[in-house]
Amino acid sequence: MRNVVSAILFGGAALVILHDWIGIGGPGLDTAINGVVYDSVVVCAGLACLIRARRGGPERAAWTAIGASILAWAAGEIWWTLFIEGNADAPYPSPADIGYLAFYPLAILGLYLLVRARAGELDKRLWMDGVVAALGTGALGAAFLIEFVADHTEGSTLEVATTLAYPFGDVVLVALIVGIIALTRWRPGRTWTLLLGGLATMAVADVAFTLQTYEATVPGGDWVEPIYLISAVLLGAEAWQPEADRILPDARFDGWREMVVPGIVAAAMIALVVLQYFSHASALTTVLWSATMLSVIGRLALSLRENKRLLDQVRTDPLTGLGSQARLQMDLEQRERNPSAPLTVILFDLNGFKRYNDTFGHPAGNKMLSMLGRRLKAAVEPEAAAYRLGGDEFLVLVDGGIVSRGIEARDALAVRSAEALTSRGRGYDLSASWGIASVPEEADSPAEAMQLADVRMYAQKESRRLSGSLGPANREAVEQRH
Repeated sequence: MRNVVSAILFGGAALVILHDWIGIGGPGLDTAINGVVYDSVVVCAGLACLIRARRGGPERAAWTAIGASILAWAAGEIWWTLFIEGNADAPYPSPADIGYLAFYPLAILGLYLLVRARAGELDKRLWMDGVVAALGTGALGAAFLIEFVADHTEGSTLEVATTLAYPFGDVVLVALIVGIIALTRWRPGRTWTLLLGGLATMAVADVAFTLQTYEATVPGGDWVEPIYLISAVLLGAEAWQPEADRILPDARFDGWREMVVPGIVAAAMIALVVLQYFSHASALTTVLWSATMLSVIGRLALSLRENKRLLDQVRTDPLTGLGSQARLQMDLEQRERNPSAPLTVILFDLNGFKRYNDTFGHPAGNKMLSMLGRRLKAAVEPEAAAYRLGGDEFLVLVDGGIVSRGIEARDALAVRSAEALTSRGRGYDLSASWGIASVPEEADSPAEAMQLADVRMYAQKESRRLSGSLGPANREAVEQRH
């Protein structure tokens, strides 16, 4: 069945596009292609989504609702083909409108369920970005589309309500789409792009059809119909996609990216008010409202700059310039969301530093820590990140590239880091004991790797204390491996 659905979905859509846009087949095939084939493509798009729902899992209800929405659309198309096409006396609204309009609440329900399945609990800033983006899109759609249709609609109350329901549904749908893209930090990925692109294409086709109906600056003809089928193909293609990545729950904004959504939407609202001024508001009101919005953006920018400065202070160890323990916790929490991803933790504890402090004093000890921190950073970046945990303890975190190269590269980085934390001179001899652990080879999560590395570091430190020897770093690698 999957192969049949695929053939009709993609092949049928291509046939309709070639016929309506290029003219292949001629007028004699209009009824067959724009009727039977067209309706079959929409039906197969709904069936494809139901096939996706059969995979089960947390997204099953979402894909069932989306599939039902497309099948409701297909029911409207079939009714139109059988009873309305070419019938000048067909009633309006008709049963076809019931199918068309049922598409919107079912699609909205499907989107809601899909976000719940893929997101869970989200950072409040992400939710606010989604709300701001959705409301801004809705305001623009209401101003330009709904008002246009309302100004050109005539008839009974039921006819007017039915006509306005279409642009209203389109505006709500597009607003939700923009809001969901904002939740993904404007990087929706392939599966979200297909789904949201299909729904957005549907809205674009509806807008074009509406403008065409009211003889706006849009040419007539059947050129709009294939746009609907492109929407159906995008939605149906989801059935052949792998599982989508979850929407990350935390908002890891950097710098001015946090201003993108509120800034753009606020600017759009200013432009909207300026446009509406010519018919609804005074010049003074428009200027004051625009100035207020700009002031809000400026105030947010100042707050963002100050918050970023304070956050940088918390994330950075002031003595060494390395990442602080707070930064380490944030980075580890991020990695805990994918606990099986390759990761190596290397813990270091200085040998002889207490004696150095007692001999030369704490100011000299701080200078030594600062110097060793700079050397450690230079030794590991950009392959890894270095942190100071406090006192004379340091940590190196490696993920991605170097872990996949094997244990030799891993140990070579540990040896290089230990050498960077080594310093000898008249009256002092500083070196570093270290422990190392990797995910997933030796631990199941970053937290377990931290514990294992800590045990190995103190075992090495005790072994060196008992032996009375501070052997070379290369010997430490051999001891550590065994």
